[in-house]
Amino acid sequence: MQAKKQKISILIVGDLKDKIAFGQSKYQAKKEAGLTFGQSTYKIYSEQSYNTYKKECLKFANWLNEEKGIKKVRSLDEVKPYAKEYIEDRIENGYSAWTVKTERSALGMLYGETIQIDKIPVRTPKDIKRSRGETKNDTYHSRDGKYKDLFTVCLATGGRRKDINKLTPSCFTEIDGKLYVNFFKSKGGRNRLTPVLDKYQDDVKRIVDEARVNGEKKMFPRIPKEIDVHGLRREYCQGLYDEIKDNKELRDKILENYPPRRELKTYKDKDGNSYTKEIKSDVYKDRDGNVWQRDDIYVLSQALGHNRLDVSVTHYLKNN
Repeated sequence: MQAKKQKISILIVGDLKDKIAFGQSKYQAKKEAGLTFGQSTYKIYSEQSYNTYKKECLKFANWLNEEKGIKKVRSLDEVKPYAKEYIEDRIENGYSAWTVKTERSALGMLYGETIQIDKIPVRTPKDIKRSRGETKNDTYHSRDGKYKDLFTVCLATGGRRKDINKLTPSCFTEIDGKLYVNFFKSKGGRNRLTPVLDKYQDDVKRIVDEARVNGEKKMFPRIPKEIDVHGLRREYCQGLYDEIKDNKELRDKILENYPPRRELKTYKDKDGNSYTKEIKSDVYKDRDGNVWQRDDIYVLSQALGHNRLDVSVTHYLKNN
């Protein structure tokens, strides 16, 4: 007996809900499954990611209805061949590389495999609108005013808003004379150890000591939404890079706290077959010709909680 046809939108929501793994550690899941860099568990570990995937996949459902006249199917596999055509249609209509890659990622999650596209638009740092400079809200919430200590810790650690909100005095630790912060259950459920910038180390120690003496369970119970925490995170990344780029001794000391760098990249041969190789180069070069030491960028990616090295370059660092 054949299954009854259902609206594609209903099937999409049901499929994505089955992939929810909120509260679980993506890092641990990949480790247990023996997955390497760039491979996915095809599970959804945060509500924000779920909402993004649902939004983008429902756009695909609307496109199927409007362009193909398909509104109901028995199985999502029936419209799987259209996924590639949908992405190619978006490219032809001039959607940005950021939009197209998000949509492709969402459909990849839906179908549990990468949607193979011959040519994906290139994303470059020039296309990113970063949080830079002071906004009116930053001026109102002055870095030297009521929230001075909050600004200092954000600038010193590069934590995400949720990371900073969960900080307690016990999160800070000193290793070989260098102050670090432990961010527990950060994005994706992953813990990470992040070096505190040297120029803020004394101030952070004072802030931590005061919180400890005052018996504070949370160092910052309130973080005004007007404060651009992500912009401060970018400043941290640039500050950490400036500290280590000409100080190999400091960089190597920080590296001792992280797993050995091992990068894999997937290529295609002339016949279109995919194969994976380990990257052996010690330098990272972007499409604009800027060059960085891979160990430098690896420190930044680990400190910020990103798996891919290019994220630190394209999202946080200034162009040379």
